[in-house]
Amino acid sequence: MNTTKYYKSFLTRGLTTFFISMILMNCQGPVTEQASNAEPDVSGAYYDWTQTMEPETPWNFDYNQTLVTKLFLCSRDGEGNVDQVYLTFEEVLEVVRKLDNLTLGLPKIVYLVGWQYNGHDSKYPSWAEVNAKLKRDQDDTALQSLKWLMREAKQYNTTISLHLNMIDAFEDSPLWDEYFKKDIIAKDSAGNPIPGEVFWDMQSYQISYAREWELGYAQKRIDGLLEMLPELKEAGTIHIDAFHSMRPSGVGEVMSPYLDYTMEEEISTQRKIFRYWQAQGLDVTCEGAMYWLRKDPFIGLQAMAWHFNMSNFRTEEWMGKPDEFLALPVQFSAYTPMHSEGEIQKDPENLSGLPAQFSLRVVPWYYRRNRDVARSGDVIISEDLVVCPVLWQENTLLVYSKDEALPGRQIQLPSLWEEDQEWQISELSIDGLIPVGKVQASGRRVIIDLKKATPTVLQLIKE
Repeated sequence: MNTTKYYKSFLTRGLTTFFISMILMNCQGPVTEQASNAEPDVSGAYYDWTQTMEPETPWNFDYNQTLVTKLFLCSRDGEGNVDQVYLTFEEVLEVVRKLDNLTLGLPKIVYLVGWQYNGHDSKYPSWAEVNAKLKRDQDDTALQSLKWLMREAKQYNTTISLHLNMIDAFEDSPLWDEYFKKDIIAKDSAGNPIPGEVFWDMQSYQISYAREWELGYAQKRIDGLLEMLPELKEAGTIHIDAFHSMRPSGVGEVMSPYLDYTMEEEISTQRKIFRYWQAQGLDVTCEGAMYWLRKDPFIGLQAMAWHFNMSNFRTEEWMGKPDEFLALPVQFSAYTPMHSEGEIQKDPENLSGLPAQFSLRVVPWYYRRNRDVARSGDVIISEDLVVCPVLWQENTLLVYSKDEALPGRQIQLPSLWEEDQEWQISELSIDGLIPVGKVQASGRRVIIDLKKATPTVLQLIKE
């Protein structure tokens, strides 16, 4: 997504509109309009986060103490078939193990990309089938393998969940005919479907959130997925990709000119969707927060943004922006410091691109957002050198030099740590810490030989 263009918007209160209930059904095949008495009562009203400075509903995770990343499993081709499998569910678990070693046990959320049908962007808007090419040999179905992965990943401080999409539609989807017939697919004033972006050589179309919600189909999609994979409720988080408030092909236009819904009603429906997921027990994270395809960043409803740009909030007009706005509190500006999806896709065996990212981005990110100054010594955070406490581990310090070796480097330890202690020196690897020596502190100063581009970890040796 291009986040360098910004759409100017005006402060607007969301409209609270009615909803139509649906019976919980299996999500296979076209959905039908039926009634349900189990749907939570959710509102489309704007949430004024400035009144409490807290999320509307407490989130399941502290996204400033949890590393969020994605794994790209499978791509589809221009005909809608499987193109390439990068990681099966069994191979994902091995990557998760290595990632846990590289991140020193930091709590993690991993969203799976390409888990459905024939790969990434396959057969939206349906989520009804798990990608069969990702199955373990010993399981009968890919769904069983996905459930296995979600269970097993917990031992590596990792929550597995899904990356999905609620705006795009493709003509090969099992829901296409029903969505087109019911005017959920965005259409021009003459009733023709409006082409959107081309993804992986296939033409996309967009849907009207308001229309899908009014007919109960959005609720049906969510209910069906949670019925198929109830483990998602235990995971407690879901990632909605490209949760735009307008079509990329129609910036500033209503979503579907063929219908009577205003842009404000579409945005109001997005709030209902956030709240509906939350009522099922899941936080919603998204690709962006405030950007050119949104008028509201959904502060207090959206738990995290994959891409976060503070300048958007400072310089752009957006719904609910306070007069004296300077910067968002960290609880409303969570983002991921390590976009490891591409690096893992290139080298799932060695994760060779990640030690540098972990050292230069993740450890400093955690420190800045959870900083206790009293624990700090000579903290150094720059583009090529990091000397920083690993705050989620007791008495642990990471030292990293990107461009050069630093023999005889003097390190000042945090002020609350005890003086004159012995420290274990280890190098970080995908198989865990590799001990390389010990060093005795003089007061709170140690001298170590630092290798180039090699994460070095100091840990207190306890008697």
